[in-house]
Amino acid sequence: RLISDKTPDFRDLSIVPVEGYYKWAEYEMQKIAERAGVNEAAINQIIGRSIPGKVAQIVEANYRRIEVDAFTSWATGLVTAKNPQTGTTYQTSFDFDTARLTTAGTAWDDPGENAYDLLISFLEDAVDMIGGVRGVVLRTALLRAIQEDAPDLIGGVRMTRAQLAERVQDDLGTAFQFFLFDDTLEVYTDGGTAVTSTNVWPAGYIAAVPASGTVGRTVFAPVVRAMELARASGSSGIDTRGMTAYYSEANQGKELTVEVQCNPMTIPNEQKLRVENTLVT
Repeated sequence: RLISDKTPDFRDLSIVPVEGYYKWAEYEMQKIAERAGVNEAAINQIIGRSIPGKVAQIVEANYRRIEVDAFTSWATGLVTAKNPQTGTTYQTSFDFDTARLTTAGTAWDDPGENAYDLLISFLEDAVDMIGGVRGVVLRTALLRAIQEDAPDLIGGVRMTRAQLAERVQDDLGTAFQFFLFDDTLEVYTDGGTAVTSTNVWPAGYIAAVPASGTVGRTVFAPVVRAMELARASGSSGIDTRGMTAYYSEANQGKELTVEVQCNPMTIPNEQKLRVENTLVT
C-alpha cells in the first residue's frame, strides 16, 4: 500500500521578513568629513572600514531575532509577528495536538507536588510520543524545584545536579542530560532605541529533546526586491552569512543606508514535540 508522508496540519502562514538597517545621515557623514578633511580617499576608507562591521552587527541581530522566534515556537507552538515601529504583535498558532503541548494543573514547585516524580512521568510520556529522548530543555528555577524533590542520597545528603542527571538516567535506562537555557537578549520594544531584556526560553516550560537533537527546521525564502526584478539600478543584494545586504544613497549622496534582510520561517516538527508549562516562575 501507499506509505504516505506523516506531516502535521498547518494553517496558511506567510513569511514575514526580518530586516535591520543603519543609516549614516548627513550629520554622521559631516563628522567623517571633518575627521578626514576633504580627502575623498580617506573618507571612503573610514566608511569602508565601518560598513562591514555594521553589516556583521545587523546580521547577528537578525539571527538573534530568529533564535527567539524559533525557541518560542518550540515551547508554545505559537508564531508571533511584531510591527517593529509600534511594538504591536500578531500571533497565530501551529495548531499542534494539545497532548503534545500541555499545562500543569498545579505548579511543579507546589508543596503538594513532587517535581522529580513529575519529571519522570513527563519523560516516560515523551518517550511514548516522540521515541528516544536525550534530555530536557528548562530554566534554572525549574531545575531547582526538581532537585529539591529528588530522592536524597544515603545519610540524607542532597543530590548535586550531576548526580541528579545520573539518577534520572538510571530511572529511564538511557542517556540523559539537563540543557539549562537561561540566556537573555535585549529586544527592541518599538521603533525607537528602548530595549527590554528577554529570555530566549520561556519561563516554566520544559521540553523533551529528541535523541536526534533536531526538533524542526528554519527555512529561508529568497530575498527579492522590486529593483532586482526591474534590474533598473543594477545593484542586487550582497549575500552575508545567508542574509542579503543592500546599500542605498539618498539626499544627493549625503546619506548612506545599509539594510540586511532575510525571510525566515521556523517550523517545529509536531512528531518531535513534547512540552509542558510547569507554571514554575
